[in-house]
Amino acid sequence: MIKRYDKLNMEKIKKYAPKTAGSLMTAQVPLVFKEQTIGEVQKLIFEKMKEFETINYVYVIDENRKLIGVFSLKEVFQKPKDSKVKEIMEKNLISCQASADQERVAILALKNNLKAIPVVDKEEKFLGVVPSDIILDVLHQEHVEDILLAGGLSKVEGTIRELTTAKAGALVRFRLPWLLLGLLGGVFAAQIIGFFENILKSQLLLALFIPIIVYMSDAVATQTETLIIRRIAIDSKLNIKKYFLREIKIGSFLALILGAILGIFATFWWQNSFLGMVLVLAMFFSISLSVIVAMSIPLILQKFRKDPALGSGPFATIITDILSIAVYFITANFLLQIF
Repeated sequence: MIKRYDKLNMEKIKKYAPKTAGSLMTAQVPLVFKEQTIGEVQKLIFEKMKEFETINYVYVIDENRKLIGVFSLKEVFQKPKDSKVKEIMEKNLISCQASADQERVAILALKNNLKAIPVVDKEEKFLGVVPSDIILDVLHQEHVEDILLAGGLSKVEGTIRELTTAKAGALVRFRLPWLLLGLLGGVFAAQIIGFFENILKSQLLLALFIPIIVYMSDAVATQTETLIIRRIAIDSKLNIKKYFLREIKIGSFLALILGAILGIFATFWWQNSFLGMVLVLAMFFSISLSVIVAMSIPLILQKFRKDPALGSGPFATIITDILSIAVYFITANFLLQIF
């Protein structure tokens, strides 16, 4: 049995895509069979101690290398030596496939309070494990990456310290792309406002509420975006349609409440019922639309195998800003034609 274990343990791990479980795993872990005794397992661990990269758990496989159980190292030295592995192993396994994204692997470990995550292929055959030190490193990397993407940095390699202490020229290159795109979006938004110049001349008060409409749309979109990006990372079996409809429902309620408050305030403070009506409808439609955009961008990125977090920060903000301004003035123009 032990000779067969050695043969299995020395198999080479093939190359996998970067930032996947396959690229992070190690095969140098204790592997045993269910018919072995605890005494044999102890002997194996003592003989191969220096070869193992992690020994938090002992993994149980069958003759076809399929993962069928696991137990902790602590149990190896607590149980009688004549006990069988099959008597103490845990059969309800938490594992991931080699193609799983590294962030999902790390979250899986945290969610299930595990020090390591076993990696299997589509046939549930054991390939290796992602150990605890790698999991912690992944969590740190993903946290830093999300912060940088949310801040509009186009290059996310390296630590926060490395980026903040980089040369001025390098930092300009990192920060400039999204800022240029934001500038372009601002120019486009100004063109939209200019297109409705006649409305502003007749209803100058509309200009006062442009920042409020834009800000509220951005704020709700950011909340929605943050939640869906985290949900995608945590839940690989997320029912997209159900989640999408639920968020639209929530966004519509928020839009209705905020729009009603702003509309009532404007109606009574400025004694202008037309302004109040415009604000109610514009707030409702702009926020509802921003929720759809905030959910759509991460989902589209995920479909094309890109990090959903790329859709956060400046990219989504530019789109929601332009749409909210357009919706605001289209609503005002429509109501002016009616009344």
